[in-house]
Amino acid sequence: MVVMKWVFVITALVSLLITSACGTVAPTALAVLSTPTIAPAISSPLAAQTATLPPTSTVIPTSTVAPLNLNPQIDILSENFVEPDDLLLAPDGSIYISDVSEGTIKQYTTDGQLNLILSGLRSPEGMAFLPDGTMIIAEQGTNRLLRYDFNSKTLTPFLDLVNNTDQLGVDGILWDGSNLIVPDSPNGNVLEVSPDGQTVRQLASGLARPTGAWLEPSNNLLIADENGNAVYRLHRDGLLEKIGNFSVPDDVVADASGNIFVATLGDNAIHLLKAGTIH
Repeated sequence: MVVMKWVFVITALVSLLITSACGTVAPTALAVLSTPTIAPAISSPLAAQTATLPPTSTVIPTSTVAPLNLNPQIDILSENFVEPDDLLLAPDGSIYISDVSEGTIKQYTTDGQLNLILSGLRSPEGMAFLPDGTMIIAEQGTNRLLRYDFNSKTLTPFLDLVNNTDQLGVDGILWDGSNLIVPDSPNGNVLEVSPDGQTVRQLASGLARPTGAWLEPSNNLLIADENGNAVYRLHRDGLLEKIGNFSVPDDVVADASGNIFVATLGDNAIHLLKAGTIH
């Protein structure tokens, strides 16, 4: 699957968007060139910062949406990949990159080094960190999830998924702070998987091919339905709300202001749904 989401700087995505818019064999090799330091928690809220204002001061908000940068600086951090696909930002600031065709996971460090972490994978796609610092990898070629332990440098099976269709296997995954969110791509479902991989709960069904998920501040999920040509908001009560039609949407993310960005394969574009314009 050709994926357009390989971009290291999110502002580049925004720039393209503004301009264009108004898919069980064990891995055969394990290569570790360096081991990054992974914090025990994959996400931790920033400490609240407060400021004392003079008693007579009045603060009047002028906007609820942060302005988008229409002229971002775009740099090439690394190149000559075979087929880079998913990105994962680590707690230490490094970026992990899955390469579908090459079968690798690489790490781009904060000092500009590109390290090979894993090789011999069968079409690696989405990645997510668990609270214990291990990484879960979606292996599309075998339709399963793998767990990589950076301390012991071991790769083990985490969860085998079912695929009785002719579609490609699992694609993107997401840690929502409590569980793994797994778009069950070939079967049209969205799954919630416990951190130990022992409990699987179905959150939604009836989609064509869900491939990407993103957690909104409201705790609802955004789901990209690739073959359904739509992006949905999955409410925690199970309600699926369509928020837009797109040409083969592969992934979706949103910023803190509520702007939603959609990477589409049908028209090779990045689209923006501006906050406050979705009804």
